[in-house]
Amino acid sequence: MPDMTMLKEKLDEKSPAKIALLSHMKALCDANREVILVSLCTTDGFPISCFSISELSNQTDKFAAMSSTLSALSDSSASQMKQGKCDITIVEATAGNMLFVKTDYIGKPCVLTVVAQNKMVLAEARYKTKKLIGVISAITE
Repeated sequence: MPDMTMLKEKLDEKSPAKIALLSHMKALCDANREVILVSLCTTDGFPISCFSISELSNQTDKFAAMSSTLSALSDSSASQMKQGKCDITIVEATAGNMLFVKTDYIGKPCVLTVVAQNKMVLAEARYKTKKLIGVISAITE
């Protein structure tokens, strides 16, 4: 199990890795007004960074806990059903879609959550989320 405490300690608000992460998260939201939340957390539920609309911004701890739990449940389900590892979990809701994707950030496993209103089609949300995880996994200390 990776040392998530060490990851949290490395990520002070002014670190180049944290600045790069937030910049890419903000860019996704700025370019796609339908994206209302982008959050990155550790696999054990600790928030790393979150960019969201104002009414969601004070719930980062809850989002981290939910994201890591859903990811773990999806992993367990895929394993039990002999489907390999789960890379992405998609929740389709009446107002939009939520994507929970496994990624690495500065060499540690994490969960990226993207929430998009239903004006953004699922395929586009999935494509842009996959692009973002490529950028996030390339960030180094």
